[in-house]
Amino acid sequence: MDFRQLSYFLGVASELHFSKASEKLFIAQPALSRQVQQLENKLGVLLFERDKRNVKLTPAGEYLNNEAQKILSQLDNIKHRTQLIHNGEEGEIRIGHPGSAIYSVIPPLLSALKLFFPSIKANLSEMLDSSVMDALKNYEIDVGFIRELHPDKYLTSKIIFREPFALILPACHPINEDNFKSLAQVKNDNFILPPNNSSSVYHDLLLRLCEREGFLPNVVHESNYGATILKLVEHNLGISLMPISYKHSSAMKVKFIELKNISEQTNLSIMWRKDDTNPVLQNFLKIADSLSFSDSLPIK
Repeated sequence: MDFRQLSYFLGVASELHFSKASEKLFIAQPALSRQVQQLENKLGVLLFERDKRNVKLTPAGEYLNNEAQKILSQLDNIKHRTQLIHNGEEGEIRIGHPGSAIYSVIPPLLSALKLFFPSIKANLSEMLDSSVMDALKNYEIDVGFIRELHPDKYLTSKIIFREPFALILPACHPINEDNFKSLAQVKNDNFILPPNNSSSVYHDLLLRLCEREGFLPNVVHESNYGATILKLVEHNLGISLMPISYKHSSAMKVKFIELKNISEQTNLSIMWRKDDTNPVLQNFLKIADSLSFSDSLPIK
């Protein structure tokens, strides 16, 4: 079916007057009549009942009028959505992130994304740093948040968030913010830390915090996941060192003591593929670049 002929038919069906319809459609009346007649011949039906005074839709014409309006409306919607997708205003962004990012950068990022691009859907996957890089290179995610950076010729990154560490203690622990002086006070405690093979630079940084106070932590449990570590600390199975953003994670019965007198902090970087031209990703990166995250020391 010729969509031009269909639009001409709809013009006449709307006016029920060939002369008026020809003026609105910017086509000569004889040409308009010819186009409608050709459509009738193709369909093998009569669409209009005509006489010198009146034009009236036949039952077949009424049906085609209703259905054709739906089709053209759908085509307009397809055109609009195609333009949105081309401009990166509609689609999906797949995000890989460590657990701590959900308590710092991700909520304000997704709030801004919803405000400026409400038709973009975010798909979140919590994963380890090493898994983030693999997922990016395997095209399983579009963007990742990562604490430990490793140079890679296919990926690019930018630090967007910096935060201090905190000493995490069970609620029953005798040390609190008022009597805390240094990590040397907990040198005899059992620790719960990430395993060395999960993120060596990050792990070494945590060890360095303790070494500076003259001890190596006695690690009795290891976990890659912050929520697991917090739960173990809550049950008095050890203490830990974690990014301060985990303070916003839950109502667990643990104490967070910010390590204010040390220079070491933990960075969170955003990472993506260098060759990725997905316009949705480009809009997401622009939003990330424009934000200053609260409760942090943002990198500008």
